[in-house]
Parts: sequence; C-alpha cells; structure tokens
Amino acid sequence: MNPQVAALLERHFDLALAAPKGIQKLRELILTLAMRGKLVPQNPNDPPASELLKEIEAEKKRLVKEGKIKAQKPLAAVMVEEMPYVLPKGWEWVRFGDISQHNSGKTLDTGRNIGELRNYITTSNLYWGRFDLNNVRQMPIQESELERCCARKNDLLICEGGEAGRAAVWMFDSEICFQNHIHRVRFYGNIEPVYGYRFFEKLNATGEISQYRKGVAISNMSSKALASIIFPLPPLPEQHRIVAKIDQLMSRCDALEKLRTEREQKRTAIHAAALHALLNAQEAADFHAAAQFISEHFSDLYTVRENVAELRKAILQLAVMGKLVPQNPNDPPASELLKEIEAEKKRLVKEGKIKAQKPLPTVSEEEKPYALPQGWEWVRLGDIGVVNPRNKSDDDLDAGFVPMPLIFSAYGAIHKFDTKKWGNIKKGYTHFANGDVGLAKITPCFENAKSCIFRELPNGIGAGTTELHIFRDEFGAVFSEYLLAYLKNPKYIAYGASKMTGSAGQKRVPTDFFMMNPFPLPPLPEQHRIVAKIDHLMALCDSLEQQIDASAAKRTALLNALLHDFPQKQAKVIDLAAYRAAIGCYVVRKAANSPYFGRTAAAKVMYLAQAHVGLKLDLHPLREAAGPLDKWIYDFEQQAQSKGWFEVHEKTLATGKKKMAYRCLSALAAPATEAESLMSARQQTEFDRLIHALADKKTEEVEIIATLFAVWNDFLIDGACPTDAQIITEMRENWHTRKSRFTPTELNQWLAWLRREKFVPQGRSPRTVQQSKLQFS
Repeated sequence: MNPQVAALLERHFDLALAAPKGIQKLRELILTLAMRGKLVPQNPNDPPASELLKEIEAEKKRLVKEGKIKAQKPLAAVMVEEMPYVLPKGWEWVRFGDISQHNSGKTLDTGRNIGELRNYITTSNLYWGRFDLNNVRQMPIQESELERCCARKNDLLICEGGEAGRAAVWMFDSEICFQNHIHRVRFYGNIEPVYGYRFFEKLNATGEISQYRKGVAISNMSSKALASIIFPLPPLPEQHRIVAKIDQLMSRCDALEKLRTEREQKRTAIHAAALHALLNAQEAADFHAAAQFISEHFSDLYTVRENVAELRKAILQLAVMGKLVPQNPNDPPASELLKEIEAEKKRLVKEGKIKAQKPLPTVSEEEKPYALPQGWEWVRLGDIGVVNPRNKSDDDLDAGFVPMPLIFSAYGAIHKFDTKKWGNIKKGYTHFANGDVGLAKITPCFENAKSCIFRELPNGIGAGTTELHIFRDEFGAVFSEYLLAYLKNPKYIAYGASKMTGSAGQKRVPTDFFMMNPFPLPPLPEQHRIVAKIDHLMALCDSLEQQIDASAAKRTALLNALLHDFPQKQAKVIDLAAYRAAIGCYVVRKAANSPYFGRTAAAKVMYLAQAHVGLKLDLHPLREAAGPLDKWIYDFEQQAQSKGWFEVHEKTLATGKKKMAYRCLSALAAPATEAESLMSARQQTEFDRLIHALADKKTEEVEIIATLFAVWNDFLIDGACPTDAQIITEMRENWHTRKSRFTPTELNQWLAWLRREKFVPQGRSPRTVQQSKLQFS
C-alpha cells in the first residue's frame, strides 16, 4: 500500500469513532481504495488481468462447445469516457456480463410448478454479506431445472428486486435453490467471488448502485443492467490479496463499531442513572450529590443529542416537583390561592354569570405521585379553571384556524394561524381564546405530548378540530407556561398514554382524565420563577445541541474531505477562479436556450454542480429568498460580459414576469470546451443529466428543487437523517420568509421528483449559511 494511502486510512480510523457515520464512511473508504487498486501493492510478477481475460474467453468457448452454456452476443466494449478513474497497471475495465454467467431463479407458481419439494431462498433470506436461513421455504422443482436455479459453493447471489444489488457469496457445501428475484452469478476464470461481492458492497456504499436500479418504492436490477456494469478487474493473485486486506480492515471496523456501541450504551446508562438519582432524591444532600455528579461529568455526558433530549425531560419533571427553583417563604401559599378561587366562583354564581358546579373529589393520598414542597397543593384542573369552554359570543368573528400539525411536540408555543371566516360557530370544532392552553388528545398522529399556548389569535379567538382539550384560566390561578411544562413532563405523558380510551388505531385522552388528574399547584410567584428557570435551561440545551451539531459537522466535513477528495485521477492544475468561470460557461452554453433559464437557475445549477455532481467549486451558498446562492454569480456575469462570453439582459416571460437572462456570444465556446477537460467522464455525464433535467423547469420550480436539495443535504452534513416532514418544515420556516408560500403538498411532490430522478443528496459540501436577520446599511 502507498504510504500516503496507509496514513490516510489510519487517520480515518482515528476519526471514525468521533464522527457521525464515521465507521460507515471508513468502510466506504476501504472499499473505494480497494476498487481503485490502492489498498494493497501491485506485484509485477502477477499475470495481468488481460491474460485472465484470454483464459476466460477460452473457457467460454469450451463451455459453448460442450453445450453447457449458449453462445452470447458480445457486450459493448468499455469506452474511455465511461471509465470513472484510471486503473493500475495490470488491471482491466470489463463488463460484468463478460466475466460471469448469471441468471435469475425459479418463479413461484403453486398452480403450475411440479417436481420434488426442495428448499429455496428469496430476497428475504439474502442480506449484505450473509444469509438468514431460519425461514427457508419449499417449492416443487424438477431435476431438469436444478442446473439453472440452484446455487453451489462460491456462487455470488444478488437481489434482482427489493434492495436491488444486495449481495452475498454462498459459502456452504450444500446447494440451495433460489427464486426468480435473485440473480446467481458464477464467475469464469476462477475470479474470486468475494472480490465480486465487495465490488457490489462498494457500489452500494457510494450510491453508484442507483445507476443500475429501476423503480422508486421497489427497485429492480435486470439481467441486462447487471451485465452492463463496468467492473475493475485486477490480476487474480491481487484479487485474493485485496479480499484478505478488506477482511482485515473490516474486522477493525467491526471492533470499532462494538467499542462505539459499548461506549454509547455505557454513557446512556450512566446518564439515565444520574437523572434517576436526581429525580428520585428524597433528601437535599442526595439531590445535591446527584446534581454535582452531572456537573462534574457534563462534558462526557452531553456529547450526543439523545442525552440532551433526556435532560430536557428531566428539567420539566423537576419543575413540576418543586425541585427546579428554591421556595420563598414569603410567597402566599397555594392554599390561599384556592380560597380566592372559591370566593370568586361563589360571587360569579351569585351574579348569575356561571352555574353552580358540583365540587370535584379531593385528591386522595393514594393519587399523589410524589410529595410536594411546603406551600404547594395537589388540585384538579377542573377546580381551578374552565375545561373545554364554549362561548357563543364568538359568533360572526374571524377565527384563526389551527390545524393539528401546528401543535408542537416540543416545549413552547405556536404562533402560526390561517385566518378564516367562520360565521356562526361550526359544529364539531373547538374554539379557544388568547392565553388558553391546548392539548391534542388523539393518537397515533397527535399524541398527548403535543400541547401549546394559543397567542396572537385574530380577534382573540381561534378554532380547531374536536381533537383538542382546552384549559382556560378564569380565576388567575395558573401561569399558562407553567401548565404547559406540566403537560409536557414525561410522567404526565406516560400516565396519560396509559389512560387513553378507544381502539388501537384511534385512542383518545378522556375529558375526565384531563380535568381530574392531580395537578401540582405552586404559589403564583413561584410559577413565574419556575418558568423563567425553564426558559433559561432550555436555551442552554439549545446552545448545547448547537455545539454538538457544530462539532459533528466539523468531524463529518473532515471525513468527507478524506473520502471525496481522494484523487480519482491526475487532475490538471488550474486556478480556482478560471475553473469556476469555465464551469459557469459550460452551464450557460448548455442551458441558455431553455425557456426559463436565467440568473436564478444558473446560480442553483452551480450550487448543485458542487453539492450533487461533486465539482470542487469552493462555493459558499447563502440561504437567499430564491434558494442557495453564492454571490460569485454577479462577478461571473461582469467577467463574462468583459470577456465577450455572453450578454446579460432583462427578459420578459409569457407570464409577464421579468428575469435576468443570457445571450451566448462566440467567445463562450473556448471556456465551455475547457470545462469538459476539467471534469471526469462520470462528472460530465451526471452534470449533463442534471442540466437536462432542469431545462424545462420554471424558475420557481428550480428554486424549489435546489432549496429542498440544500435543506436535505445540510441535515446529512450535520449527521441527521431527516424525514420528509422535517425537510419541508425546515425549508418553510427556517430558510427564508418567502419559502412559506410553498405548501407541504407541493414540496412533497418535488421531494418525490428528486428521488425519482435520482438527485438524492449524499451529505457533500457545501453547507448553506443562514444570513443574519440584522442588516446594516
């Protein structure tokens, strides 16, 4: 192995434990180096792969002559422009179908299959590098079919469907039949089958395998696609050395993975024990000892987001147990507050403003989950406020409609409403007012962790579905933020979940539970101190998570640099400014005649050239209104006009909108042609595919595509694997205020387009930068 490569690998091993997906990236690097001939040294005494190919050709002719295989039409030769990188001396680029005999297995048809019952495997038994043989089934298979649909030792089996390309070598002495959704590969010339398996593992690790898959939800890899794959073939002795070295290094990865898992489990267990001690301490000394332990080991315990999430829960639990802030003996006790509430109720009944209500039962000792500090009282929400109020006075007012997705699961309040004219109160809808506290009450979509305080409602009222409990503080007994903390504390959520009623698919929090569950009521001044402390600590948790994310992003960026910057072939040295300009000219020359192409689209294509295609443009895109933008585009336009590459002019579209467009000039050909020499064949092919895919897209559609890609890619750079809902929320709420005009339905469609067109982010730099909201002129 080249000493530089060996040092690179060792550095990667050192970083793998610390970085998110570090071990996964390490495995990818090992496989990438192996398939480029950089994992083990070449031996000049090895017979070259060209000799192996001659032997394979002779073997195929012999098998055809003996009637064991049919003569096949030669596959297309591998062209230079198809070769993704330069191979070492003695290696050859070949088509997979030229070095192997492969076919799919037996179709399961219980009505037509005949023969002896035999064991067979399907894609559900075939995993990466292994087989699960616990649920092997049987089907009738005739003796005459065995040659085609039976695998023997050292055959490579590859999934045709499911996760197409998933592969493993059959290493057992016994033979096994296989179904039609599996390809059996039998190499000619004694090619090492495990080397073939590692090649497919590498394609999967790098995402290249998607080039040979068809389908979105369920992919497949046809025999034709399998045969067409370009395969790096080393000399046979080197294949064995590569496999041995990969096995050795993968064993180190396994050990690292085990060590990392053990460390994470230990850290999680210690953190859970520390929080348990903190929450269950009965004496002040025990509480302070637990808090001291967490303080002393803070930097070790809070290096992962999961522990910070548990800390947030503990903060809320401590808050409602009276352990978050010290009590003040000068505070009027909650018992006085209850007397004032009772007097107020009697006055309102006497004035005819409310009806006399039957008192709720006193909270019994058996119902109290823990002891409260002096000055606190166990009460029921139904005794200190109004549960699910109904106001006919809200008729004919505009109500802010609050759909369930806007009820947050996290600690906090919501502020987003769609104003809609209701007229009379709609039957089946809940109404609420500013300051009311709401609790979503159904599952599985809206578990009772979803609660909020309603604020900034148009005309002071709001409307939502019936799947909501409302608490209104009519008597000034409860600070809304304190009640919110109670509704979000983990004990309430767990207990509430156990009390839900209804069918498994549609359970509800009963009104009686919401109204009757014991509630810890502190003195009112203490409620305000508790909320202030919660806000302070939650802000610290936010900061802690940002530090974790930043640290993870740095480690991930370093790992990505080690992997993606590894030279594919000897690159031509060129000035960065000239390189950028050449690539920009290539884009303009290719796309200028597209109906909607202009400055906005050009900026987005340049971003995707770096983030998707992998061109090293060193752009630093900002989260601008129209999507990711590096303001280099303006300098590029000035340069282009001064060089006579193209003209910039204002163009009016059929819709009446105006945009900045480009008119190509003759001098554009030279830098655009130069760009072709600066890209690998793979890069140029993918770049052309990208430009073509965007050619018919309107400016706003290109904006959506690039922004969704950027949001998704940023998540991956930060070590997160986002859901579609998280990507859409991030784009609409945290990118730029103008992005909220796109609906979730619309954005979901474009996310599907990205997947369908195989423009799925890989977490490649650059990460977009959020502009400061403070602008100084």
